Amino acid sequence: MSAEVFADEVRGPEELARYPPEYRKAIGKIVVSHAVNELKGAVTFDEPAIRMAPTPKFKWLVSRNTMEEFNHHILFARLAEALGLEWKDKRSLTIFDYPMVGWVEFGAIKAVVDIAELIELDDLIVSTYLPLRKVAKDTYPDEKFHVGLGREIVRTLLAEDPAHRAGLQAAFDALVPQTLDFFGSSSSTNNETFVRWGLKRRSNEAMRQEYAREVRDYLLKSGFTMPEIPEKYRGEIAL
Repeated sequence: MSAEVFADEVRGPEELARYPPEYRKAIGKIVVSHAVNELKGAVTFDEPAIRMAPTPKFKWLVSRNTMEEFNHHILFARLAEALGLEWKDKRSLTIFDYPMVGWVEFGAIKAVVDIAELIELDDLIVSTYLPLRKVAKDTYPDEKFHVGLGREIVRTLLAEDPAHRAGLQAAFDALVPQTLDFFGSSSSTNNETFVRWGLKRRSNEAMRQEYAREVRDYLLKSGFTMPEIPEKYRGEIAL
């Protein structure tokens, strides 16, 4: 392969034999990661939040959110299985180690953490592997709804009791620095491979920068402060 970005459109696993094994391996890393993390998020945050939701309306909305996250897992798991790959027992992202103790934390998670998934999907929507592109397109509207749900929860909490602002700010202060790790190392050789094969179009650093700016804009407009950027990212994130 040349140094140029790969531009073919590959319709499915039956065509992969025509391309170097590196391409198939790169696809596998992406789809397995998404299969693992969509399931982990649904089990860790979304299912418990149905019980935490304070009203029938919010229980309904969170149930929809949870159903969609499980469906996202199924879609990515099918892509992995079509490639003959196993997704079980793979390690999930560290963001799922965050201790969600109540409804306030769930609202914060949806409002700022799920933005990271939208940014990832923005790149996959133009992927050269068409099955991956389709799943990204199909799941993107759901992820927009999830972010919107989080912001509705935040608005409702503040309207009910302005004292919730302190708890929300504490959750944002914990979540945003952890979510910056979501995008991977700025020197990732995996990401270089993804971009070269047209599976993604941006560097991890560029996606992390976009995330930080989008979160900052939301938090400042909502009357919160932007959490401090961890030292390891201060040289690459300009706000």
